[in-house]
Amino acid sequence: MPSTPARRRLSPAEREAQITAAAVDLARAEGLAAVTLRGVAAVIGVAPSLVAHYRPSMEDLVGETFRTVADAEVAEVRAIVTDAPDPVSGLRTLLGCIADPARDDVATLWADAWSIGRTNAALATAARDVMDDWQLLATTVVADGVHAGAMRTDDPDGVGRLLFALVDATNGYALVDYLDRPTREGLVRTTIARAVGLDASALAG
Repeated sequence: MPSTPARRRLSPAEREAQITAAAVDLARAEGLAAVTLRGVAAVIGVAPSLVAHYRPSMEDLVGETFRTVADAEVAEVRAIVTDAPDPVSGLRTLLGCIADPARDDVATLWADAWSIGRTNAALATAARDVMDDWQLLATTVVADGVHAGAMRTDDPDGVGRLLFALVDATNGYALVDYLDRPTREGLVRTTIARAVGLDASALAG
């Protein structure tokens, strides 16, 4: 009977990467609350003590996991929006990316971050940092629109804050199935269009 080949021992860097990937997969599938020593260890197929050796603070791991997912989303959306031919198209693209059903898993992680972040300082810091990145992206798009004469507002930064306040509120609505998706998206689109002097139809699609 042939012997089973010995499992190759992972280097510390490989084990770190494995734990990070497992935590991200677990968070996307089951939420940040599922990112525990036992949960991550089960995904990898190792003892919880091994995960604890590399990640002694689960608070930090949860914060890092959220930051990894959220940072990647901002970077992806920023690249898409940057390719837009003009600021109005950029704002329309930004709203479309945020509303994309394919991003619902990340929207759910944001809800987790607001809740769990009350008692997890690392997670709260990560959420604030990534919100700053989203805010900068939205403000830049609106400021470019004002500069080009395509939008009207004296407060691009305020419009950016309004945008994500609406997004966070409507994502919360989605969690309890309050209002249907078109109504939620229309609320965001119409309010932001008004805030920058556009007809809502300019941001549709």
